[in-house]
Amino acid sequence: MRRKIILVSILAIVVTPKGLAQSSQHEPTIGELQKQLEEMRSQMAKMQNRIADLEAAKGNAATTPDTDPVLPDSQTPPGQLLRSQPDETNSPEEPTSFHYKGLTLTPGGFLEGTMLVRTRNENADIANNYSAIPLNGSSNAKLSEFRGTARNSEFSMLVQGTAGTTKLQGYVETDFLGAAPTANYVESNSWTPRLRQLWVQLDRPSGWTITAGQTWSLLTTNQQGIATLAELRPGGEDGQYVVGFTWTRQRAFRVTKNFNDKVWTAFAVESPETTYSAAFVPANIMGLNTSLNAATGVNLLPFLTNYSNGFSTSLAPDLLAKVAFEPGWGHFEIKALGRFFRDRIASTATTNGHTNITGGYGVGFGALMPFVNKKLDVSLEGLLGQGIGRYGSSGLPDATLNPTTRELRPLRQARVMGGLVYHHSTRLDLYGYGGDEYTGRYAFVSPAGTAAGYGSPLVSYASCTNEVALNTCSGANRNIYEATVGYWYRLYRGESGRIEQGNQVVYVHRNLWSGIDRTPQGGDIVVYTSLRFYLP
Repeated sequence: MRRKIILVSILAIVVTPKGLAQSSQHEPTIGELQKQLEEMRSQMAKMQNRIADLEAAKGNAATTPDTDPVLPDSQTPPGQLLRSQPDETNSPEEPTSFHYKGLTLTPGGFLEGTMLVRTRNENADIANNYSAIPLNGSSNAKLSEFRGTARNSEFSMLVQGTAGTTKLQGYVETDFLGAAPTANYVESNSWTPRLRQLWVQLDRPSGWTITAGQTWSLLTTNQQGIATLAELRPGGEDGQYVVGFTWTRQRAFRVTKNFNDKVWTAFAVESPETTYSAAFVPANIMGLNTSLNAATGVNLLPFLTNYSNGFSTSLAPDLLAKVAFEPGWGHFEIKALGRFFRDRIASTATTNGHTNITGGYGVGFGALMPFVNKKLDVSLEGLLGQGIGRYGSSGLPDATLNPTTRELRPLRQARVMGGLVYHHSTRLDLYGYGGDEYTGRYAFVSPAGTAAGYGSPLVSYASCTNEVALNTCSGANRNIYEATVGYWYRLYRGESGRIEQGNQVVYVHRNLWSGIDRTPQGGDIVVYTSLRFYLP
């Protein structure tokens, strides 16, 4: 009825002046009246088509699947859609999507060129190797390092659709920081090209969401709810992020429940991996990432003998749970982790073999708090437990080996990271982060009376007295900490995408567990400068 009223009103406005003009001159003939009638019918048909198009567009906008929350420009994941109201016009900086057989496809990513200088040579690309910072006095500590790289560039594709009332999403993201044939499954699955994420997701109107594939770990703090593509990641240029940041990207199966956009719960099973460090390794031990199923050799598939970097034969997946809540101000999380470690002592002609199983755990928190009318974002997160090393940016080990029972013993560990991001203007973001990761001492004495376990006070640093000796001197990391500041400045933002320039300064320090004689330590200063072009 409303449509008819609109049509009659518009036609009355259009036709009446014309009719009045004609009546002032002469009475219309039958032919003229028929001509006017045809014109009115034509105009009515055009108006009906226009109204139908507008109603269809409004219906599509109202039923379009909700997208993930907006991050600061310098942190927006490639391919992430920006939230808009149905009646709003798309802003020039929204990602460009196209449609194919009922699916909406949104390409994303950025092209990046970065130059960096390290005061101490890590022989690394854009990602710092925190746990191997050169020790003071070594040759690498006396050599600086200059690098230029474009390998941090990323490409992504977000696919969205519906099946009845179920929202469907699929996402793939890749970069060029792979490291085959020394790639591994420890934290980021760094094959070449590196597959960062690849997952599918089903989102029901009831609030249940199922996600399967390779994605950021459930332990990674979110910005809003418990949503993929909404992870709270440090916004710097270091490819390894920040010391104290809890993360992995690994295969997982996750179930999430949303309670009225106020409370979210989630449970996930994720791909396991065990890393270890031990001053004494018992004979005939199997199941580790350096056992015979992963011995040094030619480049074959990772689960075959003689692969250069294999992975552990774990007993069960890692079990993760999270509760997130948003009381009206800020975002807060509580997290939990359960792990299983296993190794095998092989049988020999004179001994019987046996299998050892131990467990690890972790509990943590995360928080994102806005201040100064949301111009200042304050984040804080932490995780503590036993056997949680692989979930931290520093790459500390999960466990050590008991030389007597020859079982894996998870290490006591803790980490914390805090960040400040100040949105000075629509063009400039300033940030600062600080973090620390700690691994406890778990010392043993080997059957021969030498150092065993992790951080043994029997480890001797007496020979680490000159540059040549320091080049091979090593010990167990006690803690690693970092402080970093930087900025991102948007040079251009429009229909052609977004161009940002950023600088970052990093200081990292590495402490070892004390032993015999003076304990060495190391530190490094790194300066980054990057130019990024985000795809429209």
